[in-house]
Amino acid sequence: MANVMETEEQARNRFQSELEFVQCLANPNYLNFLAQRGYLREKPFVNYLKYLLYWKDPEYAKYLKYPQSLHMLELLQYEHFRKELVNAQCAKFIDEQQLLHWQHYSRKRTRLQQALAEQQQHSNAAAK
Repeated sequence: MANVMETEEQARNRFQSELEFVQCLANPNYLNFLAQRGYLREKPFVNYLKYLLYWKDPEYAKYLKYPQSLHMLELLQYEHFRKELVNAQCAKFIDEQQLLHWQHYSRKRTRLQQALAEQQQHSNAAAK
């Protein structure tokens, strides 16, 4: 079989498709869907997940909107994790943990921004 070079358009389409798929991995309900339908037991699919690890490289990771997708991609490399995802309670637990993490991060970020704003106000008042 001859090696056929990928055109620029094909490469762009593959990049977009893989980007979208990797970001879908951040959704525990989607992972549960894949597990319940047997995709996570299929060797070609597991190999594809291994191939997608290149998204951890900062050159590619910078395009991700959902960084937790990389953590899920890493966990999907483990058979035990893939088997557990069949259980809807597992997906629900992951979903709840992601929400709690996001809430904590949001509150912490708001406090940091408020502290910075107060610090700038004090600096401006002292400079006058």
